[in-house]
Amino acid sequence: MKYSERTIEYYEKMNNTGGFDEGLPNVGTGIVGSPLCGDVMKLQLFFDDNDVIADAKYKVFGCVSAIASMELATTILRGKTIVEALKIRNEDVAQFLELSDIKRHCSVLAKEAVDAAIDDYIAKNNNTGSAITITSAAADKVKEMLTEHGGKGILISIGSGGCAVGIDYSLSYVSDDGANLDTLEASGIKFFYEHEIALMIRGLSIDLADNADGHGFVVTNKYHRPCQNCSCGCSRI
Repeated sequence: MKYSERTIEYYEKMNNTGGFDEGLPNVGTGIVGSPLCGDVMKLQLFFDDNDVIADAKYKVFGCVSAIASMELATTILRGKTIVEALKIRNEDVAQFLELSDIKRHCSVLAKEAVDAAIDDYIAKNNNTGSAITITSAAADKVKEMLTEHGGKGILISIGSGGCAVGIDYSLSYVSDDGANLDTLEASGIKFFYEHEIALMIRGLSIDLADNADGHGFVVTNKYHRPCQNCSCGCSRI
């Protein structure tokens, strides 16, 4: 794979790697990508008292283009307001770094990381409620099943579903008090999860599918989208 001179330049800089305390109210955190695909980005934005991005840090598990895209994005973001930051396009990153078509998805992930980090910051400061949304139909079905099986709540676990899926979420019963697990509540249902995946829970949506293809729960996350240019074949897994 041949990379442009600009891509190599920003890949070699890596001046903005690192992170901040996720619990701080003025820090927004976004995680996007698929571990199986090989590109996972964590972006953290540090806002001042005027909602201006004072600093930006990132961590990337991925290729040269993914690292260069985040290095460029974090450099651009400093000094931007929320409105200005949201106007940054993935095309701007891709064109500046001269990314090939097969690597343009790295710029898409960078843009999604920006949006996710800003949304996290806004949610923290506006008290927008639970990190999980569940439709009324899905909530009613979960409560019915918990009553039937005597469960205390629902355990959320994650895995990788490949480039075409992104992160794969699974649901199971918790029959005890869920010691050593984090919890949150949505629609009167207690959800349990490992502390390590807390950030990957934000943005979760649970719906109930009942159509010609079958029935069951559909779990998605608006921040963890599949890669746009899958070429590794993992979509067949």
